[in-house]
Amino acid sequence: MGVRGMTVRRFEEIQRRLSEGRGLREIARALGVSRGTVRDVRDGLRNSPAAPKDGRDPLWMLQVDWPPIIHDLGLGHPLKFVWEEKAQHLTTYSNFWKQFYRKFPQYRQASVTAREFTAGERVEVDYAGDSIDWVDMKTGEIHHAWVFVSVLGFSQLLYARAAEDMQSRNWLGMHRRMFAWYGGVMHVVVPDCLKTGVLKCHLYDPDLNPAYAALGVHFCTAIVAARPGHPKDKALVENGVKLLMRYQRFRYRRTTFTSLAQINQALEECVKRINERRHTRFGVSRRERFEALEKTALKPLPQGEFDGGEWKTATLHPDCYVSVEGDYYSAPHIHRHKKLRIKLTENQVEVFLDLERLAIHPRSRHKEGRRIKIDAHFPANSIAYYETTPQKLLSQSRFIHPDLNALLVELFNADVYGHLRRAQGFVRACTKEINTAGHEAASVRIATAIGTMRRYNRYRVPYFEDLLAQARKQASCPGPDRQIVRRPGNPMLRYAGGALQPADVDVAVPTINQESLKL
Repeated sequence: MGVRGMTVRRFEEIQRRLSEGRGLREIARALGVSRGTVRDVRDGLRNSPAAPKDGRDPLWMLQVDWPPIIHDLGLGHPLKFVWEEKAQHLTTYSNFWKQFYRKFPQYRQASVTAREFTAGERVEVDYAGDSIDWVDMKTGEIHHAWVFVSVLGFSQLLYARAAEDMQSRNWLGMHRRMFAWYGGVMHVVVPDCLKTGVLKCHLYDPDLNPAYAALGVHFCTAIVAARPGHPKDKALVENGVKLLMRYQRFRYRRTTFTSLAQINQALEECVKRINERRHTRFGVSRRERFEALEKTALKPLPQGEFDGGEWKTATLHPDCYVSVEGDYYSAPHIHRHKKLRIKLTENQVEVFLDLERLAIHPRSRHKEGRRIKIDAHFPANSIAYYETTPQKLLSQSRFIHPDLNALLVELFNADVYGHLRRAQGFVRACTKEINTAGHEAASVRIATAIGTMRRYNRYRVPYFEDLLAQARKQASCPGPDRQIVRRPGNPMLRYAGGALQPADVDVAVPTINQESLKL
């Protein structure tokens, strides 16, 4: 076996195995070098190929301002980005990092183990640990945007998008956008053990969120959550988050974002540049590797849209409403004080009792305490209360009597809410009168009563009811004729019809019972 030449990696590997106590023969046989070379490295007689021959730094290192580089690295910016900005015109990146780690060995990172994946096998998803702040220019309030990141296993193609929070609706929406952006579905999705994805962590069989599990069924993909406390299970997305967020902070470190859309635009630019940059291990960019080898290996997207939504539990209050995300939605009153299941989709809110769907409402995005109701969900007295509006009363009065409609218009022009209950009383009294006496007879009484109220300028519901009752009584019991007609044959009157009675008229004189006098 030929003896290999000494390289920086081989020199470092010899030092590592020597530190582990391996023998000279074992190290030489494993790395393909002579035992004398290993002995020289052990005894310090041979230096690393990265070290300068004469012990002095190269000339380009004298032209680099190292304190700002150390400062940027301390802020978490990648070394490659710093080289592009500070020393790209002086030397290559490989020479730069070799000399940098020789000069500052305390910044050297530990070795990693590479994993191999097949095309279309898996995608790893996670939220970035740090949020991106943006300022509302109208109120001056500072908001936080949380970045969703996904990385394919084979091509390591990166996708990212920011949302206002990490709730379930955004978590599911990010997955739908991710699959659409990739143009296909992977066989395995590897998320972290966050509550919107995994309800209960388990080493072998974790309990997934029902909505998240429904998403996996719809897209025909297996959701295999990473083990809790084992970030290496999703090392690709961990590295992708670090790469993206460091690059975003470095590139936009002097920019103040003013909207979520502006943050997403910045993330698109960063993702595009990362995906189109040549990968050191692949020899081509992530985008080229994806288009050439992995895109065709993805499963096709389903035909229909995913209808699964976020599930919540709410109690139906005595007012027949459930509170969901700052707004209120009605449900049948017979289920008051019961625990109901609420399904939130992009455009609908569905209310369930066990497996029975009780109501469907359009989803409100205002979060201002608005009430979305269906009249059939309320008892009769509540429906009557909700229907008592000025427009409703005017519409009813128009069919009852024109004089009543004119009266209500005058009252509402003076004060709508001050006369609302009074107008309701007038309508109720008129409706009762029509149902009792008929429309024709009641119209005359209503017109007479309204005219009397106008004459005395007294608009009161009890007074109006008394006028109707008086008119009803007069119609049922007509009064006696006021003309006095005297009978001529009345013996008790001296005059009958204004003339003196003749003397020869026989008048019957009543007799008094003597027995009654004795008593």
